[in-house]
Amino acid sequence: MERIPLKPDDITFIAVLNGCSHAGRAGRLDDAWKVINAMPMPPNDIICRSMLSACLKRGDIAMGRKVAEASVQGGFCDSSSFVLLSNMYAGGGLWGDVRRVRRIMRQREVRKIPGCSWIEVDGFVHEFVVGDISHPLSTEIYSLLESASIQFEYHTFLCED
Repeated sequence: MERIPLKPDDITFIAVLNGCSHAGRAGRLDDAWKVINAMPMPPNDIICRSMLSACLKRGDIAMGRKVAEASVQGGFCDSSSFVLLSNMYAGGGLWGDVRRVRRIMRQREVRKIPGCSWIEVDGFVHEFVVGDISHPLSTEIYSLLESASIQFEYHTFLCED
């Protein structure tokens, strides 16, 4: 792109981000970080979280620290960034760093947003959050999940023989 007179736009950088994601999955985090730092604008929160996620998956704590520093400098310290960083440290057994990240979250009153799932049954969308019992059919749902879990464990046991 540098050799021909093309000015990158938003779509170009989405493609670059996609390439960086693939590079991260391939373990080429240094290459991905070089591409990100060569962009004409600073990385945004999505790019930083994508890199943090790749660092977590690859167990690259040194690169994760660099990305976290860029996230802090860019003001991208939302709950998901903190959780990724904490999980990366936990995966590396750096429990002091885990405590430090969680302490910072408490000090800044950053709360982890619980993940939720949706399922459509007979044209109705049902939303679920872990441990949520507010759904009118939660008793039946959890009973069905327990039964499915037991069957799964039984069949897993049979497959191991």
